[in-house]
Amino acid sequence: MNKAYGRGSAARLLMAGAVVSAVLISSGCSPDGGDASASSKPSGSPSSTATRTPDEPSGGSVEVAPKLPDGTTIAEVANAKGNREVPLEGGVRKGPLGIMVACKGDGAVKVSFEPSGLAFPLKCMAGEVSTTFNQIDLKYDRSSAHIQVEAPASVSWAMSVGQS
Repeated sequence: MNKAYGRGSAARLLMAGAVVSAVLISSGCSPDGGDASASSKPSGSPSSTATRTPDEPSGGSVEVAPKLPDGTTIAEVANAKGNREVPLEGGVRKGPLGIMVACKGDGAVKVSFEPSGLAFPLKCMAGEVSTTFNQIDLKYDRSSAHIQVEAPASVSWAMSVGQS
């Protein structure tokens, strides 16, 4: 997928990706869904990519939930504003969990996977749709889980969550 970057966007994206990767790599999960102790290994091999696209029909949208690169979608939200808790009905199973978020407007969103607390930010800009995809490799099934999104009213966002 070809994406056009604005001036300085590539540097911001690389920085955002490094921060997200550092946060995810330094976090761990325990079987009960709580935070792992400092001596525990991380919950998997998280990876992330971020793109910024012009606000054009082919450049992405927050009007519909973003399309995941693979897997089965287990939760979707489109054209949302403000904070929201998105339940992952039936919980999640061991293995890859993909989260794709798109936003538009002046501000930032913070996306957290609960119960582990793994989180990542996404900087949003007026007139542009910003998109990020993060994958968390879960070591354990979780019977109860949700995604918490924190966003100001000035930001519109959409999200898809899925598992392979």
